[in-house]
Amino acid sequence: MNNSATTRRISKIALEYNGNDKGTAEMVYSNNLLSNTAENQYKEMKAIAKRNKNVKNWALTGYISPERSKENEVSDEVLVKLTLKALQKVGVTKDNQIRLDIHNSTKHKHIHFVVNRVNTHGINTIKSHKIGENFGKAVREICTEMNLKTDVEISKEKKEQMLENLQNSLKIATDFDELIEEMDRRGYKITLSENVKVGVSGMRIVRHSDINTETKREYLAGYKLSEIANKLKIRNIKEILKQNNAEKIRRNKELEIKEELHKPNRRKF
Repeated sequence: MNNSATTRRISKIALEYNGNDKGTAEMVYSNNLLSNTAENQYKEMKAIAKRNKNVKNWALTGYISPERSKENEVSDEVLVKLTLKALQKVGVTKDNQIRLDIHNSTKHKHIHFVVNRVNTHGINTIKSHKIGENFGKAVREICTEMNLKTDVEISKEKKEQMLENLQNSLKIATDFDELIEEMDRRGYKITLSENVKVGVSGMRIVRHSDINTETKREYLAGYKLSEIANKLKIRNIKEILKQNNAEKIRRNKELEIKEELHKPNRRKF
């Protein structure tokens, strides 16, 4: 499951965004918050944060985005449970203020969290050092406990499927245009990197179903060629395409010769 966590100071706009999502957001959990509106909840959090003057970046914010597929579908209830357990592992307690919102406006359902690092007793319970790394580790641990696939396992599966489709496409294509078309037919988009000196110098492959044009992502979807194959390089792909093209030319010539030989003889009178 893709995830992110960071510590920062927030405004009421952050809570309003989490609680809106084009009108489709659903607040699925809150703790130590009396109000139901984002504006008043922000005021409550800010008031608690002031109890510890040493904490400047008083909010922990982030998201968890599960893989959305039939075999990996995660219910809202499970997603909330997963998030709360992962937050506990990085220091969140029953005395912290928490708000969770599930967003459904895009095809990738995800849950956003906003947590006050300062608890109701004025104690900072969440260390900011390596929080993104630690939260990611926590999510993977909880996924394992709950028999859910981790982001690492899903990524490994995607790369294996991607490489298999690329290798099969390379059995057919004779140039990069044909390779792009064949991979597109198989459900993948190839984006080439080029420079004047060597021409095509790299590629990124992304599954069509992972492309999200509705929301700006913090990371590029898909994988670079070097991330899915250790031995298959761009120079290898160029050579394979070159050989395929030469074989295509050879077969076409053979076909032309056969057609010429089978033409009926025409006598002149």
